Amino acid sequence: MIKAMVVDDETLTNDHICELIRDTGAEVEGYTNPHEALDNIMRFKPDVLFLDIEMPEINGLQFAEIVNSIEYDCEIIFITAYNQYAINAFRVNAIDYLLKPIIVEELYNSIERVKKRRFLTFSVSPNKEIKISLFGGVSLYIGDEKKPIRWMTAKSAEIFAFMLLGKDDKEISKWRLMNEVWPDKDKDKADINLRSTISRLNKTFRENSIKISIISTGNGYKLLIAEPDIRIDAFELENLVFSITEIDDSNLECYESIILDYKYMLLEDFNSDWCYFERENYHRYFLNGARKLVKYYKDINAEPIKILRLVELIIKYEPYDEEMRENALMFHYKIGGIKKAEKYYNEYYEMMENDLQMEPSAAVKELYKYILDN
Repeated sequence: MIKAMVVDDETLTNDHICELIRDTGAEVEGYTNPHEALDNIMRFKPDVLFLDIEMPEINGLQFAEIVNSIEYDCEIIFITAYNQYAINAFRVNAIDYLLKPIIVEELYNSIERVKKRRFLTFSVSPNKEIKISLFGGVSLYIGDEKKPIRWMTAKSAEIFAFMLLGKDDKEISKWRLMNEVWPDKDKDKADINLRSTISRLNKTFRENSIKISIISTGNGYKLLIAEPDIRIDAFELENLVFSITEIDDSNLECYESIILDYKYMLLEDFNSDWCYFERENYHRYFLNGARKLVKYYKDINAEPIKILRLVELIIKYEPYDEEMRENALMFHYKIGGIKKAEKYYNEYYEMMENDLQMEPSAAVKELYKYILDN
């Protein structure tokens, strides 16, 4: 079944065309407001757009240009009362145009043409997976490629990350983008930098045939993603922590693959103030998930070395976490005996004295005494 979107500001005409298209078995949505239609394209993902050319604010040709600029893959059919628009219609890759009043047979012929084109397109162009990593730097991988695409500038990667972490398709004010990414620049200079960076980003996406783009909304920008198969490691971590309340055999492999793959903090390569806030949020997600996994390992009596590796991963980022230090001391003892535990405790004691002018917690000291006594 194909999906069709009708954009025509005349309500009666819109309803009539939608009804005719629905009779062919297609799924259809109609909009009299082109702005609303643009906002819903990524949600509905239509195969074909039926666009009225003579609309106020955004006419059909402008609408098609916006769709083309975001690299959204769909067919375009124009609806017009005037023949002279036909030539302009084909300049924006329209496959057909229909004259008002609509002749039913011509409409059905257009839909059949859409079906054939979409079938051929999907047969020869399998979807490629897009993988985006926000831990460390900002890396985007296409399919099975081992190397990420190359960003033109570091600010291009930063702007993309900022838009991506917004997590929705709402407009982000250009003033906010300028203040967050170029806080040291005056307004005019920051505005020039922002526009040139957005242009570079869109050029990078086009050159790599990636269906992602950032479009201007007048006073801001909106991130549009038309890729059907996309993975973002930061969102996978966040979803893991909030969606899995209890770890069990059914989700353990997924949980381990995400938690144990945490090698860098979010946007570690960037030092803008906004990055610190996001970094702390996602680091908390990791810590919550990692501590939950430690508890699960202990509950099922997993191999001590397996638990210790996870505990040491947490300690790498939280060196003064007394609960994890207590776990580490116990598992060093289980794996290496009294000498290993003694060495570990003395090194930790020295670090606490040098860094914080403090001693280990009472719980850690009691555990160490228990190990020595036994």
